[in-house]
Amino acid sequence: MFRRLRNQAQQANPLNATQLQTLRQANQFVASGQPGQAAPLYAGLASEMETANHPRRAANLHAQAAHAFADSQQEQRALNQARAALTLFIQYQMVQRTPVFYANITRKLNAHSMKNAAAALALEFGKQAGGMPVPASPAPGRGQLPTNCPQCGGPIHPSSATWIDGNTAECEYCGALIRPE
Repeated sequence: MFRRLRNQAQQANPLNATQLQTLRQANQFVASGQPGQAAPLYAGLASEMETANHPRRAANLHAQAAHAFADSQQEQRALNQARAALTLFIQYQMVQRTPVFYANITRKLNAHSMKNAAAALALEFGKQAGGMPVPASPAPGRGQLPTNCPQCGGPIHPSSATWIDGNTAECEYCGALIRPE
């Protein structure tokens, strides 16, 4: 998917300095094996992004919170965050991200013996999210994206990256422009 390249000065980064620091801290908690510390930070940022009318960023932050809650064995909170993420992914037609997240979170919930939460997601979102095709690998010749955003440390998913042009992708979390390595 291509969008017109925005002027760097006009780039709408919805995260203020405090929020960006919180996102970095959450990403560091996950990287150091402390998802229970990261999960409420992601969830809080997701709520702030929804309030600030940045639903796509909110959806990705809800998704991160769902994974972190699942990794810290908090089934109900993982389910709530997954529902919020999937609702926004579908509402805003994030067709590349939706099936990837749905597949990954249901797999993770099942792997962590949270079968009730996985079944609830399948019942509520399975027909919509499960029926979407999982996106193919990025087009050849674009180069390899880094695994994490250099601005906020958020994970970069090459299969669902939003490409601004042939050489630039956008971070799903902070909006930074990222070029392949």
